[in-house]
Amino acid sequence: MKRGVFRVLGLALGGALTLAGCSPREVPPPPGGRPAVLRIGYTPSEEAVSDRTAANQALARHLERTLPGLKVALVRTPSYGPAVEAMSRGEIDLMGLPPFAYVLASKSNPVEAIAVTGTAQTGPRTYQSALITHRRTGITRLADLPAAAKQLRFNFTDPASNSGHLVPQARLAELGLITERDFAATEFTLSHIVSVFNVAFGRADVAGVSDSVLQRLISKGRVRREDIVTLWTSDPLPNGPIAVRSNLPPDFKRELQQALVGLATADPVAALAVMEQYPERNLIYLPCDDSLFDGVRSLAARVNAAATR
Repeated sequence: MKRGVFRVLGLALGGALTLAGCSPREVPPPPGGRPAVLRIGYTPSEEAVSDRTAANQALARHLERTLPGLKVALVRTPSYGPAVEAMSRGEIDLMGLPPFAYVLASKSNPVEAIAVTGTAQTGPRTYQSALITHRRTGITRLADLPAAAKQLRFNFTDPASNSGHLVPQARLAELGLITERDFAATEFTLSHIVSVFNVAFGRADVAGVSDSVLQRLISKGRVRREDIVTLWTSDPLPNGPIAVRSNLPPDFKRELQQALVGLATADPVAALAVMEQYPERNLIYLPCDDSLFDGVRSLAARVNAAATR
């Protein structure tokens, strides 16, 4: 059965929302109206190095102080698929999204990018995707995969993940491989950590994961470096944006962007708390727009075309 990358996102949609400070039965504001309560969405992230709830609470306090009369509530979603769906229904107003989740969400125009994390010196943060296997498979080169694929079990992470789905899928497509067709089994684990552990402990043979998650598990001794074979690492990828619902008032979206970009100057203590979730230091919010993700959008279109041929 052939399924493109856009269609497979349906595997991730439909999760229940856990709300902090906001009733799940609250009626969304009318399209185009400034919300009385700004709902910030977030997911428990494996790439965060500290409590993401605390970071978002610090951001909420900053926005309430900066934008008089605004109340902020936090909305926790189990994964990025339900987050995209919630934004499209108007149940989340602002959220940090991975690049591919953002592209999927913007496909039907409910969201737009307003900021990214980075530094003034180097610009937006980047990260990398990796294709990994275990030494027990005997595979040491990416070029060996096509001949062995029928005997191998493959893991992706979240269907809406860039490093754990789209980018490795694209690299495999360049080898002529479609995972559902060519591997013995394909599974979405919804977790970079689970995918790495599955390879490390024999529950899968090959996986596409975030390289930073892999390296952190190795550095903490949870996975042995000598057991994992990295077959391929991607070029640096742009991290995802802070996105807002497109139908919020233009003036309000500009206010939100200015509040984010001005965070480090206006409230250094809050900025430190917000950025503590990331492994890099000295991060700030930088303004951005949709064009930063044109490369991701183009890659998704190519993979979709290859998967549905």
